Amino acid sequence: MGILVCYDDFTYDVVSDFHLEDMISSGRIAGFDSSSTWVKVEYDPLPETMVNDPHEEWKEIFI
Repeated sequence: MGILVCYDDFTYDVVSDFHLEDMISSGRIAGFDSSSTWVKVEYDPLPETMVNDPHEEWKEIFI
């Protein structure tokens, strides 16, 4: 599934949900669209479900 992300240089792209966890942990993105709200990686805490089981639970958030 494609997820809209904003890189730290303020360019936008759609990336696979498979790569989102690595992009967040490496600091390459400033934020992403979680379908209900825009998440700013630097300021917004990740939902607890995303921290505990990132691959399975993230799919439910973006559907």
